[in-house]
Amino acid sequence: MRKIHHSALFILGVALTFLTLASCNDDLPQPGEKLKGNTVIVYMGAENSLAETLHHPDLSLEDLNEMKKAAHDIPEDCQVVVYRDAKLKPIIYHITQQGMTTWKEYPNEMDSADPANMENILKEIIQEFPSEKYSLVLWSHGSGWMDDPNKSRAIIVDNNNNTDSDIGNWLNINELSDILVSLPRMEYIFFDACYMQSVEVASQLYKHTPYIIGSPTEIPGEGAPYHHIMGALCQVNPQSIINGYASYYGTSKGVLLSAVSCADFPAFCTETAKYIPSAFNKEDMPRTAGIQIYAPAFGTSSSTQNTMPVPYDMRSAMYRALSEEDFAAWEIAWKKTILYPTWAESWESSYRDSYGKNYGPFHRTMQDPEHYGGISMNIPNEKYDAKGWNAQFRLTPWYSMTSWEQTGW
Repeated sequence: MRKIHHSALFILGVALTFLTLASCNDDLPQPGEKLKGNTVIVYMGAENSLAETLHHPDLSLEDLNEMKKAAHDIPEDCQVVVYRDAKLKPIIYHITQQGMTTWKEYPNEMDSADPANMENILKEIIQEFPSEKYSLVLWSHGSGWMDDPNKSRAIIVDNNNNTDSDIGNWLNINELSDILVSLPRMEYIFFDACYMQSVEVASQLYKHTPYIIGSPTEIPGEGAPYHHIMGALCQVNPQSIINGYASYYGTSKGVLLSAVSCADFPAFCTETAKYIPSAFNKEDMPRTAGIQIYAPAFGTSSSTQNTMPVPYDMRSAMYRALSEEDFAAWEIAWKKTILYPTWAESWESSYRDSYGKNYGPFHRTMQDPEHYGGISMNIPNEKYDAKGWNAQFRLTPWYSMTSWEQTGW
């Protein structure tokens, strides 16, 4: 049994210490209290190959530990709420200056790529952590703009069986847009996932946020260095988020990132629509040779792939499709809309020569640094018809906003 001290001086000291701690913590957010600042919601869909495998540890757990490590960088008027679904039942974590606590453990398995589940989870977080502002980080696999009716590719895959497989349910971008309609407007949407910075994705999400942050190509498996960018995430600073992320990896084997200024996106579409009908007319398409690509060429040979439309760097593509005068005019709108593009000499890719395929380096090294633009675009291809990708492209808002119907595609 521990000895109990009855000294009045001791009791007074304890009381003063308690009061001091309480006064210091009055302004720190607690669940259920209205926060004056920003709540960063991190939605981690890791019930797939990003969980622990024979080749790497649980990448979602590593990033969660980075967030915990960076708790001291969280301002008093901010909190971070993380929903993490990996190989175990989903858990929600609450992170403030004081550190990280487990707020909720779900009793059952959850399909985190199901739009109804995702909407309910985000609404629950917003209800239980009321805040003046919210920001959203989407952490998982991604493949860009495709809204495949078979739900085979898009953003966030959940295999529903706690394995490391990427065969499972995917959340489509139009489903994500529908979810965001029912939520408060986000200060930014940050995709810590591959291939999500495309004009087609931006056309579906620009109404829901001032900034969309992401990469036009693949990102490192470890993803964002949260222990280096936590302050920027909390302070809603897209430039610092991008610069902190990119500088952590450097320019060799680095990461490509940019931010879309959503307020300027409609005007960017209007300007682009002036050139699309003639530059990409189906009967007189421009040569794609020399355009920066972010996935190997489409086809069936060992040097090609047949899993996704080729993402082309938009600025690189427009440079080759337009006259010098038209490109200069278009570029003014691009500079206002695509912010803080960072580049690297090379980056990681799942399409690797080591798998016995002769893919070459073109999709994972900077081939056109002078005209790199930080955001990708789709260029239709007759070979895509069999996959249904041209039909899906016609359903994107980008298609109608930029007069693609006048091209014959």
